[in-house]
Amino acid sequence: MKAHILTPRGPVFEGVVEGIRLPGVEGGFEVLKDHSPLVSILDIGKLVVRVPDKPEQSYAISGGFTEIKDNNVIVMAEEAIPSDQIDTGTERARKSELETELKKYKIFTDEHKRTHRELRIVKNRLKVAGI
Repeated sequence: MKAHILTPRGPVFEGVVEGIRLPGVEGGFEVLKDHSPLVSILDIGKLVVRVPDKPEQSYAISGGFTEIKDNNVIVMAEEAIPSDQIDTGTERARKSELETELKKYKIFTDEHKRTHRELRIVKNRLKVAGI
């Protein structure tokens, strides 16, 4: 089975895989060889690629969608950061800033929603990095 993880900045992964776990908006799911055709919306979460004879590769993604057809998995993610490239110091500092910013909101606004989403993304990066 082939997998392609693409972002607006370009490809992040392309290759043969044994399986791929994805964070769907209605729950996580795994794709294995001969999976039924599917198009699904992805949520903020951890994407895991299992490559033959190599350790699993994890990515922090911040949403997107996937298409599965004929043993090809195409993931179009807003961002996909490999776990070993996440700067945990920067992410911890950003998490603290966002938590402080959220406390300032008295009512639920679009800005509050954007800040809350960004905090979810930062927390996910830290989780994927093993923090």
